Amino acid sequence: MIKVASMVKPKGNISSVFGHLGAKENTLDPSLLSLKKEIAPKDPSILDDAYSRVVTSFEAEKSVILEKGPSIIPQVEFKDLADAKFPKHMVDEIRKRGCVVVRNVYDQEEARSYKNDIESYIKQNKEAITGFPEQNPQVFELYWSRPQVKARSHKNFTKVTVALNHLWHATDDTIIDLSKNLVYCDRLRIRSAGDASFALQEHIDSGSLERWQDPTYRKCYTDIFNGNWENYDPYEATHRVNAKMDLYGSAGGCSVFRNFQGWVAMSHITPGGGTLRVCPLIKESTAYFMMKPLLRENLDKNDYCGAFPGLSQYITATDHPLIRDSMVSLPEMRPGDAIFWHCDQVHSVEHKNEMSTDSSVLYIPSVPMCSINSEYLAKQKEAFLEGL
Repeated sequence: MIKVASMVKPKGNISSVFGHLGAKENTLDPSLLSLKKEIAPKDPSILDDAYSRVVTSFEAEKSVILEKGPSIIPQVEFKDLADAKFPKHMVDEIRKRGCVVVRNVYDQEEARSYKNDIESYIKQNKEAITGFPEQNPQVFELYWSRPQVKARSHKNFTKVTVALNHLWHATDDTIIDLSKNLVYCDRLRIRSAGDASFALQEHIDSGSLERWQDPTYRKCYTDIFNGNWENYDPYEATHRVNAKMDLYGSAGGCSVFRNFQGWVAMSHITPGGGTLRVCPLIKESTAYFMMKPLLRENLDKNDYCGAFPGLSQYITATDHPLIRDSMVSLPEMRPGDAIFWHCDQVHSVEHKNEMSTDSSVLYIPSVPMCSINSEYLAKQKEAFLEGL
C-alpha cells in the first residue's frame, strides 16, 4: 500500500509561481554558486563551443518557425490515432516540435456543455470559489466539478495520453508503464473577452532551480552539461520518474511527472484570443536555457538566468532572446480540440484576449504511471475525500 505523505502546503493560486504576477523572487543560496562549478566542465570552452553550435542551429530554425507561424505546430485528427499511437509519418515532427494539436478529441457540443455546466456551477458557488485575479477570476481554483471529472476520464482523452506516452522511452529497469495514464486534477480557465490580466510570460514549469539542483533531475540533461547537446534526448524518461521537481514546496509547485502538459478547448479560440504560445523546438531551446547559467560569462555569478526558488523557470529577453523571438501562437482551436506540450517546453499566454467571446479551456496533462505519480494519486484521493 502506498504511504500518503503530508498534504500540508501553502495555499495559493496560479500566480504563486510567477514573479510577474506577484510571487516573491527570493535570493539564491550561496551554495548554488559552487554547484555551478561542480556541474560545468572544467574546460569552459566545451560549453562555449556547444552554446555557439546551438545558437547557429537555433537561428537556422528560427526563420522556418517565423515563416510558418502557428501552422508549424503538428496537428492530427483524433480518429487517426490507430492503436493509441500517432501516425508514423508524424512522430519525428511531433518529437522535434515538442507539441501537438489533436483535433476532435471530444464532440464539439460535449465540450461546449462542459463550459456551460461549469459556469452554472461557479454561479451557484460563487462565494466558495477563488481564482486569479482575485477580484475578477479568469483562472479558477476549481478541480472537482462534474465536467472536469468527465473530461479527464473520457476514453478519447485516455487514448490520446497513451499515444503521447508512446513518444517516450526508458531503460528496461525503469519503473514506468507507458501503456497506462493516470488522472491529474488541474484548474480551468474562462478568460473573458478583452481580458489582459491573465498574461503569462515565457516560462517552463516542473520546477526551475531543481533541474540543476536535484541530482536525479540533473541526470536528464547530462549530454547538455557535457557539451554534447546534439545527443540529448528530450523523451528519455529513465531519470524523470524519480526527479524531485518541487524541492521548495511552493504553493503552485508540481511534484508530478507530467510528460506533456495540456489543455482542452471548451470554446472557439483564435490566435490573438488569449491563447497559448510555444517555442516549437524542444531540443535546442532546452539546451539553450540549461547551458546559459554555466557559460564562462555567468559561471562566477550566483545567477541561474531566470531560475528562482519555488518559481517557474523564466525565459527572459536578456538571457534568452532567441527563444523569445521564436515563439508562435497556437492555430485556431475549436471546442473539443486539445493541445499538448513537452514538460520542458517554453510557453506563454498571449497578453490579451482580443476576441469578442471568452477563451476557455480545461487544463489536463498526460501523466504516465510511475512511482512518483502513483504516490501523488494517493494524495489526490485523500484531497478529494476531504473536499479539498
